[in-house]
Amino acid sequence: MAILSLILLLAALFAAQNLLYAAFWDASLALRLSFSAARAFEGEKLALTEELTNAKPLPLPWVNAKFQVSRNLVFRGGANNSVSDFYYQNDIFSVGMYERVTRRHEFICRRRGYYRIRSMDIGSSNILVTRKFVKREPCGAELVVYPRLVSRPEIDAVFKRICGDVETRRFASPDPFAFRGIREYAPGDDFRLINFKATAQAGALMSNVHGAATSVEVLILLNVEPYRFMPDEGVLEEGIRVAASIAGHFSELGLPVGLVSNGRDAVTKAPLRVLPGGGYAHFCGVLEQLARVDLAAGQQKMSEILDQTGDPEPVYVLVSSNDDDATASAYERLRGRGLSVSWIIPALARAKLTADGLEGALRWEVKPDNAPPESLWRGLA
Repeated sequence: MAILSLILLLAALFAAQNLLYAAFWDASLALRLSFSAARAFEGEKLALTEELTNAKPLPLPWVNAKFQVSRNLVFRGGANNSVSDFYYQNDIFSVGMYERVTRRHEFICRRRGYYRIRSMDIGSSNILVTRKFVKREPCGAELVVYPRLVSRPEIDAVFKRICGDVETRRFASPDPFAFRGIREYAPGDDFRLINFKATAQAGALMSNVHGAATSVEVLILLNVEPYRFMPDEGVLEEGIRVAASIAGHFSELGLPVGLVSNGRDAVTKAPLRVLPGGGYAHFCGVLEQLARVDLAAGQQKMSEILDQTGDPEPVYVLVSSNDDDATASAYERLRGRGLSVSWIIPALARAKLTADGLEGALRWEVKPDNAPPESLWRGLA
């Protein structure tokens, strides 16, 4: 009789805990995912934090948290995740009554982009793990990774080429009220610029030098149209880095910078357009747009955009690894209309370019990166 009573008691306890956990396992149970920063550059190290809170008088022997994140965020170790196009993170927690458990996962931003964890799966069970419970929760943790800026020694030749066009455009219309100094007279100087007092003192003709009447705008034309059927994505990414570096350089010089691209925004799906502007906040806006370029989306032909470009005031910088006949012809037509335009062509060392030899075109050699993502952690603490 005692044994039977014990069996009935155990059965009643088993049924009770089963009903209790089925009804209340997810009550006041919250999982929060957050990135350590909302914005970062390629190559920076950040962390993703999991915070599990159980705010009820019911312990959970185990809680399973699953979510997926882009493989372009390379996690340290990776013992609890599997990889395809995404990392699938799978963590096990044990959480007591009114307890909060926090875990921190370090990762390196391998490539620029817009990254969002849209949902997460949370699972648990009763005490004897005879019944499992699962639910899916929205997440919304977001991270924007800016393209890496190219180091100055590497890109100085590009800056010098563009700066020549900028200086030519800036002083095409001097401002008579913006006096900059005096220099020796040069053939072609306006006779009205001769400073006769300085001429008498120097014993040679001297001319006044005035500043520019207007601030020159730099407009970057970024082409992400694939340059062959199976393009090297690293070449397209390098073009985006070059565009970001050009924007940063001329923003530092105080010149208004704008961006036009046939790439589409990964969030809004709209073509990328940033009107010319200046200041750090504006530059961050350009970086944000470049971070959100979706290379998998369809693109308008860059040749069509070039043919629609007609404002003679800005200095144009075309960044395009695609140098097919249509793009090269549209570029030549743009120069033929008297517009100030340079062409930066990111390309692998072995690539043969159609645009080689075109006036104003400059090849930018792209070094292939075949290292596995995990190698980013080598040598880092």
